[in-house]
Amino acid sequence: MINHLRQIAADIDRLLADDEFPATVRPDYLRDAVRDYPVRGGKRLRPAMLIWSCGLLGGSESAALYPAAAVEVFHNWTLVHDDIIDQDDTRRGAPTSHVKLAAELGGKFSLGAGDAERTGRDFAILAGDLQQGWANDLLLRSAEHGVPPEVTVALGRRFQKLANSDLISGEALDVEFSLRELTGLKSQEVRTMLGLKTGALLQFCTEAGAMIALNTADAEHPDVRKLSEFALAAGIAFQLRDDYLGIFGVYDSLGKALGNDLREGKATVMLLDTLRLASAADREKLLGYIGRETYSDADLDDVRRIMRDSGAAASNEAEAARLAEQARNILRSFPDNPYRQHLLDLVNFLIDRER
Repeated sequence: MINHLRQIAADIDRLLADDEFPATVRPDYLRDAVRDYPVRGGKRLRPAMLIWSCGLLGGSESAALYPAAAVEVFHNWTLVHDDIIDQDDTRRGAPTSHVKLAAELGGKFSLGAGDAERTGRDFAILAGDLQQGWANDLLLRSAEHGVPPEVTVALGRRFQKLANSDLISGEALDVEFSLRELTGLKSQEVRTMLGLKTGALLQFCTEAGAMIALNTADAEHPDVRKLSEFALAAGIAFQLRDDYLGIFGVYDSLGKALGNDLREGKATVMLLDTLRLASAADREKLLGYIGRETYSDADLDDVRRIMRDSGAAASNEAEAARLAEQARNILRSFPDNPYRQHLLDLVNFLIDRER
């Protein structure tokens, strides 16, 4: 899996670096911002899922390349806007788009700190908008690179439903949850949000790969639906595991501070289940930890104890494992080939990782 993933990443890197869509963007600093996140690299897992889903059903990798690149650019514009919403300063070891633009434009136009910050956000929003246009353009150009026009149009419609409507709805719910009292949220609401925010783009990847391989515009084809269900199960399993590692992981492995979700008061399934299942005393202690600026090792150990004692930690891991096995079983219903093994290896990597 790893070697083929690297090959796909290299192919995507070359396509995006050489693509002409951003070339006409003005001014030049906005053009640079449009290219920035997509060419920073990354694992390129979403393009790989699309290409492997296509190969699973006998399709051509080359025909899947432009839709795969479209998915990667789309993912990156959501990161640009997410970083603004979350007020993050770094992304992949470099300044986030709005921070980088604020520094550049603040110097270029001699802006004060407040004006530079606002202008950086403004132009980062525009960069994300253009990246969304770039993603749509790449997808439409699939018709010039091996995907029949009828299938390309059908992919475009699924793209707007899953990648735009569903994913952005999930992001909106995530923002709304931050405005509500944690004690008033239900874990099922979070599962619904994860299915939209995390699952929808993955579903598009597998659906698109299947539709290209089958040369069909029918998104309801049984094999397309099965792979969509696979992606949703794997996506939610990954997020549940990620939330678990945010508390129980190792700092050096994760490359980020443990307890970030707790610090931000983020509604995760595990946190909400802990608040529901813990003893009254432990529940009050846990509420007291939420929103702190820093956590000592003893603080985090106590949070872990509360989550374990309540049963929420074990429940979270069991649910992630169940969904991962559901995803594997769907894949096992397809004939064995190297692409199926790549997808199985990907599920195992996402779920069994310790970082």
